[in-house]
Amino acid sequence: MAHVPLKDIAYYPGNARRGNVDMIADSLKTHGQYKPIVVNRGTQAPELANTVIAGNHTLQAAALLGWDTIDVHYIDVTADEARRIVLIDNRTQDKATYDVEALLDLLTETPDLDGTGFTRDDVDALLESLDEQETDDDIPDMPDEPEPAVWAVLVECDSEADARDLKARLIAEGYQAGIA
Repeated sequence: MAHVPLKDIAYYPGNARRGNVDMIADSLKTHGQYKPIVVNRGTQAPELANTVIAGNHTLQAAALLGWDTIDVHYIDVTADEARRIVLIDNRTQDKATYDVEALLDLLTETPDLDGTGFTRDDVDALLESLDEQETDDDIPDMPDEPEPAVWAVLVECDSEADARDLKARLIAEGYQAGIA
């Protein structure tokens, strides 16, 4: 990991993600930088030398706070690999979910919500969603259909003679059979 001047790092061109820079800045103020941004060295893609591959909004937040340097983890990838990393880094966040009960446990065990990115309204909404889920869980399921005492099978035959023959064979084997 390196400590690099912000002025030496470029933002990824055309980054489609729109992050919450103010929330990230609040986190940086409260906790400092606890993970480095990822920057391409550029030997395989000179056009992306010193370009952020993951952490564009952290770089923006650091600039907003007036930082001169930032912690960087360097990788060396092609332009295609860089694009794919940018996309997957953003997409995995889109697909993430929470275990609401575990999240509420973490939030309610925290003396205040400063530096968490959550507000009291967020906690209330989570509690409400959990209450709604429990209400839905309280509705009893419909009982399973009871097993029938008798199973019926309809067999179509080509002639009345075939139907009578089949009926006789089934009765001989211990089944109840009728012709309709």
